[in-house]
Amino acid sequence: MQYLYFFLVALVSYLIGTINFAKILSWNVKHKDITKVGSGNPGTMNMLRSFGFAMALVAFLAEVVKAGVVCFVARLILPEYGSLIYFFAGIFVILGQNFPVWSKFKGGKGVACFAGVFLFSQIWYVALAWFVVCFILFLFVEYACVISLTYLTGNAIALTVYVWVTGDPFALAVTIIVWLLILLTVIRHRSNIKRLWNHTENKINFRQKLAQAFKKKKGEEIISEEILEHKPEQEIVIEKDQPDGQKTESQNDQTVSQNTESQEGQSEEKEGK
Repeated sequence: MQYLYFFLVALVSYLIGTINFAKILSWNVKHKDITKVGSGNPGTMNMLRSFGFAMALVAFLAEVVKAGVVCFVARLILPEYGSLIYFFAGIFVILGQNFPVWSKFKGGKGVACFAGVFLFSQIWYVALAWFVVCFILFLFVEYACVISLTYLTGNAIALTVYVWVTGDPFALAVTIIVWLLILLTVIRHRSNIKRLWNHTENKINFRQKLAQAFKKKKGEEIISEEILEHKPEQEIVIEKDQPDGQKTESQNDQTVSQNTESQEGQSEEKEGK
Protein backbone atom coordinates (compact mmCIF):
# COMPACT_ATOMS: atom_id res chain seq x y z
CA MET A 1 0.00 0.00 0.00
CA GLN A 2 2.87 2.38 0.73
CA TYR A 3 4.03 2.08 -2.88
CA LEU A 4 0.64 3.32 -4.02
CA TYR A 5 0.93 6.30 -1.67
CA PHE A 6 4.35 7.20 -3.04
CA PHE A 7 3.12 6.78 -6.61
CA LEU A 8 0.17 9.11 -6.03
CA VAL A 9 2.41 11.68 -4.33
CA ALA A 10 4.83 11.51 -7.26
CA LEU A 11 2.05 11.88 -9.85
CA VAL A 12 0.21 14.76 -8.16
CA SER A 13 3.47 16.56 -7.35
CA TYR A 14 4.69 16.28 -10.93
CA LEU A 15 1.41 17.55 -12.41
CA ILE A 16 1.33 20.54 -10.06
CA GLY A 17 4.99 21.17 -10.85
CA THR A 18 4.15 21.56 -14.55
CA ILE A 19 2.16 24.72 -13.74
CA ASN A 20 4.56 27.45 -14.84
CA PHE A 21 3.75 30.86 -13.37
CA ALA A 22 6.29 32.66 -15.54
CA LYS A 23 4.31 31.56 -18.60
CA ILE A 24 0.98 32.40 -17.00
CA LEU A 25 2.04 35.88 -15.87
CA SER A 26 3.87 36.84 -19.05
CA TRP A 27 0.92 35.86 -21.23
CA ASN A 28 -1.87 37.32 -19.08
CA VAL A 29 -0.13 40.51 -17.96
CA LYS A 30 2.24 41.34 -20.82
CA HIS A 31 0.49 39.32 -23.56
CA LYS A 32 3.80 37.78 -24.54
CA ASP A 33 5.16 34.24 -24.57
CA ILE A 34 8.13 34.09 -22.17
CA THR A 35 9.61 31.19 -24.17
CA LYS A 36 9.97 33.57 -27.14
CA VAL A 37 11.40 36.50 -25.20
CA GLY A 38 14.95 37.01 -23.93
CA SER A 39 16.75 33.74 -23.31
CA GLY A 40 13.57 31.74 -23.92
CA ASN A 41 13.76 30.12 -20.49
CA PRO A 42 10.40 30.21 -18.65
CA GLY A 43 11.92 31.13 -15.30
CA THR A 44 12.47 33.94 -12.82
CA MET A 45 15.69 35.32 -14.31
CA ASN A 46 14.29 35.61 -17.80
CA MET A 47 11.25 37.35 -16.31
CA LEU A 48 13.65 39.76 -14.59
CA ARG A 49 15.55 40.49 -17.80
CA SER A 50 12.46 40.82 -19.97
CA PHE A 51 9.75 42.33 -17.76
CA GLY A 52 11.48 43.79 -14.71
CA PHE A 53 11.75 43.18 -11.00
CA ALA A 54 8.05 43.22 -10.06
CA MET A 55 7.02 40.53 -12.55
CA ALA A 56 10.03 38.40 -11.65
CA LEU A 57 9.27 38.67 -7.93
CA VAL A 58 5.65 37.59 -8.37
CA ALA A 59 6.69 34.62 -10.54
CA PHE A 60 9.38 33.61 -8.03
CA LEU A 61 7.06 33.80 -5.01
CA ALA A 62 4.36 31.84 -6.84
CA GLU A 63 6.81 29.03 -7.66
CA VAL A 64 8.16 29.02 -4.09
CA VAL A 65 4.66 28.69 -2.62
CA LYS A 66 3.67 26.07 -5.19
CA ALA A 67 6.58 23.78 -4.35
CA GLY A 68 6.54 24.41 -0.61
CA VAL A 69 2.81 23.79 -0.19
CA VAL A 70 2.91 20.55 -2.20
CA CYS A 71 5.72 19.17 -0.02
CA PHE A 72 4.09 20.40 3.19
CA VAL A 73 0.73 18.80 2.32
CA ALA A 74 2.41 15.52 1.40
CA ARG A 75 4.06 15.36 4.83
CA LEU A 76 0.79 16.41 6.47
CA ILE A 77 -1.13 13.56 4.80
CA LEU A 78 1.59 10.94 5.42
CA PRO A 79 3.28 12.07 8.67
CA GLU A 80 4.75 8.64 9.33
CA TYR A 81 7.19 9.17 6.45
CA GLY A 82 8.30 12.58 7.75
CA SER A 83 11.10 14.27 5.86
CA LEU A 84 11.29 11.41 3.34
CA ILE A 85 7.85 12.04 1.82
CA TYR A 86 8.46 15.79 2.02
CA PHE A 87 11.59 15.74 -0.15
CA PHE A 88 10.22 12.90 -2.29
CA ALA A 89 7.37 15.22 -3.28
CA GLY A 90 9.96 17.93 -3.84
CA ILE A 91 11.75 15.81 -6.44
CA PHE A 92 8.66 15.51 -8.59
CA VAL A 93 7.56 19.13 -8.25
CA ILE A 94 10.98 20.16 -9.56
CA LEU A 95 10.88 17.52 -12.30
CA GLY A 96 7.47 18.84 -13.33
CA GLN A 97 8.87 22.37 -13.49
CA ASN A 98 11.94 21.31 -15.47
CA PHE A 99 10.32 18.76 -17.79
CA PRO A 100 6.60 19.53 -18.24
CA VAL A 101 4.82 16.98 -20.40
CA TRP A 102 2.54 19.70 -21.82
CA SER A 103 5.49 21.64 -23.27
CA LYS A 104 7.40 18.75 -24.84
CA PHE A 105 9.45 18.43 -21.62
CA LYS A 106 10.98 21.90 -22.09
CA GLY A 107 10.64 23.87 -18.85
CA GLY A 108 12.55 26.05 -16.45
CA LYS A 109 15.59 25.24 -14.34
CA GLY A 110 13.76 24.58 -11.08
CA VAL A 111 15.61 27.11 -8.90
CA ALA A 112 12.49 28.81 -7.49
CA CYS A 113 10.81 25.46 -6.82
CA PHE A 114 13.92 24.12 -5.11
CA ALA A 115 14.05 27.28 -2.99
CA GLY A 116 10.43 26.69 -2.01
CA VAL A 117 11.24 23.15 -0.90
CA PHE A 118 13.89 24.52 1.47
CA LEU A 119 11.84 27.51 2.65
CA PHE A 120 8.96 25.27 3.80
CA SER A 121 11.21 22.60 5.33
CA GLN A 122 12.43 22.13 8.89
CA ILE A 123 15.38 24.46 8.19
CA TRP A 124 13.15 27.28 6.89
CA TYR A 125 14.84 29.84 9.16
CA VAL A 126 18.26 28.97 7.72
CA ALA A 127 16.87 29.07 4.17
CA LEU A 128 15.27 32.46 4.79
CA ALA A 129 18.40 33.98 6.35
CA TRP A 130 20.56 32.59 3.57
CA PHE A 131 18.12 34.03 1.02
CA VAL A 132 18.62 37.51 2.46
CA VAL A 133 22.40 37.07 2.29
CA CYS A 134 22.27 35.89 -1.34
CA PHE A 135 19.89 38.72 -2.25
CA ILE A 136 22.48 41.21 -1.00
CA LEU A 137 25.25 39.34 -2.82
CA PHE A 138 23.20 39.58 -6.00
CA LEU A 139 23.62 43.36 -5.90
CA PHE A 140 27.37 42.90 -6.38
CA VAL A 141 27.76 39.54 -8.12
CA GLU A 142 25.41 40.01 -11.04
CA TYR A 143 25.61 36.51 -12.47
CA ALA A 144 22.30 34.77 -11.79
CA CYS A 145 23.57 31.20 -12.00
CA VAL A 146 26.32 31.90 -9.45
CA ILE A 147 23.80 33.24 -6.92
CA SER A 148 21.30 30.45 -7.63
CA LEU A 149 23.81 27.67 -7.16
CA THR A 150 25.32 29.37 -4.10
CA TYR A 151 21.90 29.63 -2.46
CA LEU A 152 20.82 26.06 -3.19
CA THR A 153 24.18 24.49 -2.30
CA GLY A 154 24.31 26.39 0.99
CA ASN A 155 20.85 25.11 1.90
CA ALA A 156 21.77 21.56 0.90
CA ILE A 157 24.80 21.64 3.21
CA ALA A 158 22.70 23.04 6.08
CA LEU A 159 19.99 20.41 5.60
CA THR A 160 22.51 17.56 5.42
CA VAL A 161 24.06 18.65 8.71
CA TYR A 162 20.64 19.10 10.29
CA VAL A 163 19.20 15.66 9.46
CA TRP A 164 22.33 13.84 10.66
CA VAL A 165 22.81 15.89 13.83
CA THR A 166 19.14 15.57 14.83
CA GLY A 167 19.12 11.83 14.13
CA ASP A 168 16.42 11.93 11.43
CA PRO A 169 15.44 8.31 10.63
CA PHE A 170 15.42 9.16 6.93
CA ALA A 171 18.71 11.08 6.99
CA LEU A 172 20.43 8.93 4.35
CA ALA A 173 17.50 9.02 1.92
CA VAL A 174 17.02 12.77 2.36
CA THR A 175 20.72 13.43 1.83
CA ILE A 176 20.73 11.41 -1.40
CA ILE A 177 17.57 13.16 -2.68
CA VAL A 178 18.83 16.66 -1.95
CA TRP A 179 22.24 16.19 -3.53
CA LEU A 180 20.73 14.52 -6.58
CA LEU A 181 18.58 17.62 -6.97
CA ILE A 182 21.70 19.78 -6.65
CA LEU A 183 23.32 17.71 -9.40
CA LEU A 184 20.22 18.13 -11.58
CA THR A 185 20.31 21.91 -11.02
CA VAL A 186 23.98 22.08 -11.99
CA ILE A 187 23.23 20.10 -15.16
CA ARG A 188 20.37 22.46 -16.00
CA HIS A 189 22.81 25.37 -15.66
CA ARG A 190 25.60 23.75 -17.68
CA SER A 191 25.32 26.29 -20.52
CA ASN A 192 25.58 29.15 -18.00
CA ILE A 193 28.60 27.54 -16.36
CA LYS A 194 30.25 27.12 -19.76
CA ARG A 195 29.69 30.79 -20.57
CA LEU A 196 31.08 31.77 -17.19
CA TRP A 197 34.20 29.74 -17.91
CA ASN A 198 34.55 31.47 -21.29
CA HIS A 199 33.81 34.90 -19.76
CA THR A 200 30.77 35.36 -22.01
CA GLU A 201 27.95 35.05 -19.48
CA ASN A 202 25.55 38.00 -19.46
CA LYS A 203 25.06 40.05 -16.33
CA ILE A 204 21.61 40.66 -14.91
CA ASN A 205 22.19 44.31 -13.89
CA PHE A 206 20.15 43.62 -10.77
CA ARG A 207 20.75 47.01 -9.18
CA GLN A 208 19.44 48.73 -12.28
CA LYS A 209 16.32 46.53 -12.29
CA LEU A 210 15.67 47.40 -8.66
CA ALA A 211 16.14 51.09 -9.34
CA GLN A 212 13.69 50.94 -12.22
CA ALA A 213 11.11 49.17 -10.07
CA PHE A 214 11.26 51.85 -7.35
CA LYS A 215 11.18 54.68 -9.88
CA LYS A 216 8.07 53.21 -11.44
CA LYS A 217 6.39 53.25 -8.05
CA LYS A 218 7.04 56.99 -7.89
CA GLY A 219 5.24 57.44 -11.19
CA GLU A 220 8.27 58.00 -13.38
CA GLU A 221 8.31 56.49 -16.84
CA ILE A 222 11.18 54.10 -17.36
CA ILE A 223 12.38 52.77 -20.70
CA SER A 224 14.54 49.68 -20.29
CA GLU A 225 17.75 49.12 -22.22
CA GLU A 226 16.24 46.07 -23.92
CA ILE A 227 13.42 48.20 -25.35
CA LEU A 228 15.84 50.89 -26.49
CA GLU A 229 18.08 48.34 -28.18
CA HIS A 230 15.19 46.95 -30.22
CA LYS A 231 13.36 50.23 -30.82
CA PRO A 232 13.81 51.49 -34.40
CA GLU A 233 15.26 54.91 -34.84
CA GLN A 234 12.86 57.67 -35.76
CA GLU A 235 12.73 58.21 -39.49
CA ILE A 236 13.91 61.61 -40.69
CA VAL A 237 12.53 62.77 -44.03
CA ILE A 238 14.56 65.38 -45.86
CA GLU A 239 12.76 67.11 -48.69
CA LYS A 240 14.87 67.71 -51.73
CA ASP A 241 14.81 71.05 -53.48
CA GLN A 242 12.08 71.03 -56.11
CA PRO A 243 12.84 72.17 -59.64
CA ASP A 244 11.58 75.55 -60.77
CA GLY A 245 7.89 75.54 -61.58
CA GLN A 246 7.09 72.60 -59.24
CA LYS A 247 5.61 72.83 -55.77
CA THR A 248 5.01 70.38 -53.02
CA GLU A 249 1.49 69.54 -51.96
CA SER A 250 1.85 71.63 -48.83
CA GLN A 251 2.95 74.61 -50.88
CA ASN A 252 0.00 74.13 -53.23
CA ASP A 253 -2.40 73.96 -50.31
CA GLN A 254 -0.89 77.12 -48.85
CA THR A 255 -1.29 78.95 -52.17
CA VAL A 256 -4.92 77.85 -52.53
CA SER A 257 -5.74 79.00 -48.99
CA GLN A 258 -4.10 82.39 -49.66
CA ASN A 259 -6.08 82.86 -52.87
CA THR A 260 -9.31 81.98 -51.10
CA GLU A 261 -8.62 84.48 -48.34
CA SER A 262 -7.87 87.25 -50.86
CA GLN A 263 -11.08 86.53 -52.78
CA GLU A 264 -13.12 86.65 -49.58
CA GLY A 265 -11.48 89.96 -48.67
CA GLN A 266 -12.30 91.48 -52.04
CA SER A 267 -15.97 90.40 -51.80
CA GLU A 268 -16.26 91.97 -48.37
CA GLU A 269 -14.82 95.25 -49.69
CA LYS A 270 -17.40 95.33 -52.53
CA GLU A 271 -20.24 94.74 -50.10
CA GLY A 272 -18.94 97.56 -47.90
CA LYS A 273 -18.98 99.96 -50.85
